[in-house]
Amino acid sequence: MSSLSAPSGPSKMHNTSTQWRDTPLHRLMLATLIEKLENRLLANPSATRVLEQWINTYNLAPDNNLHAHRQTEGSTPCPPFLLKTLLGASDTQTEDVHYRKVQLTAHGKVFSEAENWYVPARLSPEMATQLNTTDKPFGLVVAALNFSRQLIKRESLWFPLPEHWERNGIPAGSDRPIDLPPYLFRHMAVLRAQTGQAFCVVIETYTTETLRLPPPALPA
Repeated sequence: MSSLSAPSGPSKMHNTSTQWRDTPLHRLMLATLIEKLENRLLANPSATRVLEQWINTYNLAPDNNLHAHRQTEGSTPCPPFLLKTLLGASDTQTEDVHYRKVQLTAHGKVFSEAENWYVPARLSPEMATQLNTTDKPFGLVVAALNFSRQLIKRESLWFPLPEHWERNGIPAGSDRPIDLPPYLFRHMAVLRAQTGQAFCVVIETYTTETLRLPPPALPA
């Protein structure tokens, strides 16, 4: 984990039970799924849409509907390196920066948590109002901007394979069910309008609910 504040919420709801087992094959499958999800997130400006498609593809929730829940426990300061990306290097920058924290859930399961720091003056008044008064996901509210997304930093919070597995091999494992931890990885990104101007920086943390699907059947 980084020095940033740990996400809140999933720890109260997290269920470690899983159908994945501690075997080299299952661990390789999990690693492939994680990389597949990350690649989709990096290739799409809207993380919300990627999660919706992921949940639908793997039937991770009965209704496959993703819901946003805006958290109201208070504001968190923007990390300095992200704030510099958002506002630029000028010491005379006076635009207000607002904070918004949302959990994306489906059927009571938290799939990701997003912390946004954004400049309302760089959005339309309607967008700014929706962000301040509704639970709509950030990406859906600002979709009309046709924005781009640039990854600034990523952090791996858990990976099913040991470090240097490609050189040292993968342990045989216990064949017991794998207890999945709460979180997989974290992305830090900047959102830019078509003009290239940054209007938001975001920290998104993805949970292992995204892996809670049954392992594929193997040939007889």
